[in-house]
Amino acid sequence: MKIIFKDDNGTIIREEILSFADVVSMETDVISIVDWISNAFREKIRRQKDLIVEHSGRGSRMTDIPTKDEIILDLKTNNSPLVKNAKDKQKEQEERE
Repeated sequence: MKIIFKDDNGTIIREEILSFADVVSMETDVISIVDWISNAFREKIRRQKDLIVEHSGRGSRMTDIPTKDEIILDLKTNNSPLVKNAKDKQKEQEERE
């Protein structure tokens, strides 16, 4: 099984190959590998949105999704450290060490 990740322009940014043994192993635990992967990253997104919105003081995990998205995009527009890219945070940490 090949999993392909593309950006909004259709450019492939990563490919993952699952061997037949990988697929057989996963299928002993999940009904659909694709659904499991999709659910995993959607759940991670939901938790991060909740965290960002709660830390901003502008909402909570109970805030509706469109409002959460508006808050996050506003924070990004205003260069809030709450939405700083993980790569940038890692680079800053490495520079401090």
